[in-house]
Amino acid sequence: MTPPAETADNTPLQQPIVGEQLLHPVVLSAVALLLLNDHVFKRLWPSAITGKLSDIAGLVFFPLFLQALWEMGLRVFGKPVRRSSRVLLAAVVLTALVFAAVQLHPAAAELYRVGLGALQWPFEAGFGLLGGRPPRPAPRRLHPPQDVTDLLTLPALAVPLWLGRARAASP
Repeated sequence: MTPPAETADNTPLQQPIVGEQLLHPVVLSAVALLLLNDHVFKRLWPSAITGKLSDIAGLVFFPLFLQALWEMGLRVFGKPVRRSSRVLLAAVVLTALVFAAVQLHPAAAELYRVGLGALQWPFEAGFGLLGGRPPRPAPRRLHPPQDVTDLLTLPALAVPLWLGRARAASP
């Protein structure tokens, strides 16, 4: 196991809390917006705006989620966790590339549809069982449309960069 990092005067550095940035009010608001929008607003007011709201909320949340997974992996393997703006930048770039690929390339969109359905299946099955319904035998294939105009939401990635910069600057 790696010893804790130290400052120049040999005092130990306190490691950040893994995933602490996910508890920021902006991120919690984005997650709440994503859930409300996907499960309520889109049904009540289907429009281009409700479609873009989900994209914006997801782009705010997802890079910080990837950064938290990276930090969790470091912690699991006994490595020191540091507030890294490089890790966040990599997560933002990866998010942008995958998001753009899903909007622009049919094969990427299909992989996204199947993958998202597979990720949701355990939750649907669990809630179904709790509600007295038998679980679906296999994950469903989701049908979010490809929409090139969704690329207009990419500037939302500035929010996690801003939050990460503030986090990296804190002691």
